[in-house]
Amino acid sequence: MGQDHVEIYPVYEMLEEEQVRQVSEPYYDCCDSPDIIEHRGIYVCRNCAVVFGPVIVDAPKRAFTREEIEKRRIREPVYTNIGPRTIINVKKENVKNKVLFYRLAKINKSVSTTFERNLTVAQPKLLRLVSQLGIPQSIMEIALKIYSQVVQKHLTTGRSIENLVAASVFIACRMRSLPRTIEEIAEAANIPVKVLAKNYRLILREMQLHLKPLTAKYFVDRFATELGLSIQVKNRAYELLELVENSPELLGKDPKGLSAAAIYVAIRDLGRKEHRSQTQISQVAHISEVTLRNRVKNIKNVLNATS
Repeated sequence: MGQDHVEIYPVYEMLEEEQVRQVSEPYYDCCDSPDIIEHRGIYVCRNCAVVFGPVIVDAPKRAFTREEIEKRRIREPVYTNIGPRTIINVKKENVKNKVLFYRLAKINKSVSTTFERNLTVAQPKLLRLVSQLGIPQSIMEIALKIYSQVVQKHLTTGRSIENLVAASVFIACRMRSLPRTIEEIAEAANIPVKVLAKNYRLILREMQLHLKPLTAKYFVDRFATELGLSIQVKNRAYELLELVENSPELLGKDPKGLSAAAIYVAIRDLGRKEHRSQTQISQVAHISEVTLRNRVKNIKNVLNATS
């Protein structure tokens, strides 16, 4: 196999025996004393840090003869983020046994906890919302973990699963500084913004989560990219926000409006070579044109006062 050289730090020295398994291979020529281990799904030499490729999980034994086919397992657990579940196949059983197996399948379904049943309903909704918003896998896992804790705290009693799932996604985006506005998530989840904000505050309060407040710089790169603006406009918008961020006149203002206003002023300062209308900017920032004009006026007042 091909050999890729990567930097391996002494962290392998601290790994537990369960995490590192010695690999017995007949021959490796990566260094004078190869010490091959399996770590995080790859084979790697502990001494010279040469990667030998991914760990290939052995496939289940194939059945060819009729006897092997009859002995092959037909009831295998299905592993999900919720946990292992068992599928009971009754198609090949006779009529008498089918009745018994149907009863067994019903009992197996009934013994699942309310936590599992709730996540069974919520997980497809979460996957749909994440896919629609283009959110990466790592943030989706954080959102699922947050929602799991919400279910464990019994916050779903009397509340909509869709609302809490959308609020969990918004919190996960805030935790990883992914610029997604609350209006976007509410629109994708097809719920009112006020309802999403209410559930968002509920989760933060009950789970005692503390998030850093949003700043206007949080949205500059996102809005400028969607508008197709150059790096010069982005840098000028950042400079304007640094000049006015501590002004008392702008305290408590919506960061989306300030970010959009800074972009609009930056375009005008650079000679309008990349002209964008107020309507275009306000639609990308999910604000009204009146709000955009007011924030532009606030920024200009602060700049005139400091100059």
